[in-house]
Amino acid sequence: MTDTAAHTRLLFAPGDLRGAEAIDDVALVSALGDVESAWVNAQAHAGLISAHARAEAVTGIEATSRSLLADASELEALAAGSEPGGNPVIPFLQAVRSRLGHDASRALHKGLTSQDVMDSALGLLMSRVARQTHARLDVIAELLVDLSDAHASTICLARTLTQPALPTTFGLKVAAWAAEVQEVQSLTPRIDYVQVGGAAGTRAAIREFAGAATETLLREFHVQLRGPDAALSSIPVPWHTDRVRVLNWASHLTQCVTVGASIARDVLIGTRPEVGEMALASTGGSSAMPQKLNPTLAVLLHRNGMRVPGLMATLTSTAAEAIEERSDGAWHAEWPALSELMGLAVSSLSMLQRMIEGLSVNPEAMRNNVNAASPGIFAERLSISFGERLTKAEIQEVIADGGDPAAALKTALDQHPVSQEGTDGQGSTADIDLDGFFSPENYLGDAEDIRLAIIATINGPEPVSPGLLPNTARK
Repeated sequence: MTDTAAHTRLLFAPGDLRGAEAIDDVALVSALGDVESAWVNAQAHAGLISAHARAEAVTGIEATSRSLLADASELEALAAGSEPGGNPVIPFLQAVRSRLGHDASRALHKGLTSQDVMDSALGLLMSRVARQTHARLDVIAELLVDLSDAHASTICLARTLTQPALPTTFGLKVAAWAAEVQEVQSLTPRIDYVQVGGAAGTRAAIREFAGAATETLLREFHVQLRGPDAALSSIPVPWHTDRVRVLNWASHLTQCVTVGASIARDVLIGTRPEVGEMALASTGGSSAMPQKLNPTLAVLLHRNGMRVPGLMATLTSTAAEAIEERSDGAWHAEWPALSELMGLAVSSLSMLQRMIEGLSVNPEAMRNNVNAASPGIFAERLSISFGERLTKAEIQEVIADGGDPAAALKTALDQHPVSQEGTDGQGSTADIDLDGFFSPENYLGDAEDIRLAIIATINGPEPVSPGLLPNTARK
């Protein structure tokens, strides 16, 4: 080991590395630097500082960020320096100021408070993550639509409460997965992340030094962080006390993880050897049992689903505990929970895409499982069609294991002859396709129509998502 080895916990959670880059310490340092540079640039554009002071301050911020990102020991020192003030902004500014002259040092962070920078930095990271999740969800939905189309007529067993229920199609099952994915995408929250209110949300210090140029300064700050389109929108009010906003972000991240966990659970059931309906191309071995090919991606997705409830509960509590103009601990508790959720959302969707790409379907095994559950899965159809002619006991005899259900049904119906008028044209068994009655293809209801309706919704015009920034193009 070296003294500069980074302290991470990635080995405790295989798969988290896929989302680490989006929300690790390096990403946060970069975001802090982006926010501070944007504020300095905004002051220069508003005519509040000289071009020289601007250049020196921005150069100092960039040099400090590069130094921190290049040396794990410096990052650890920054983490240690964050404890006295309770946030990393303070030691970050100290490191930057050590490189600056008087004018540039005064321009750095002028009028801001740590919450302005920390909230904006976390929001900036969240906006980047939201763009990633939105794009990844779109790809996943397309993969699922293709898979659904390929198996539109593949008969499989629908299960309720873990037990055989009715015949359905795998195409419809996958379409239902795609509908979940598309809904998560459509509910991407609004990421209006720029936060600037000063020490108590009144912008008193900003108004004091910027005077009549305050509105120009604030608008330039938004343009620096959000792009040219921000010049066309109104300047948002400070949201330092609005932590429901953060809770809304967390809800989207949780949904990204949950949809992956839900699909993975179905896959885990289907890949059991005794079920044999699905297989994964990307599988993991066992350290002790060479014959095993574990569905690792699905396992990790399922695991992630069990990790998010606690994180979401934390952010629910922090939103409820948001008091006064800056909370005493609730604000600080948001950061680790929200950052872990960001990483889990990115890693889960990455693994979900890979899992679906490597998913193979065994229609023969699906059909065998349907046959094995027959004729019991036709009990509902028997009750609907012949419930007025047959008793429950007689229906149970028809679907008894080991018998010939068509012959048993004919015998039972022959024992209850009825008039032509009383049976809507089914006065004798000669009028009934007894063999076809127990064919799964003949008891799918509106399965294909429902599947096509889902696919049409997904393939139709994309809804306008409030979660994307104005300057972010949708597909």
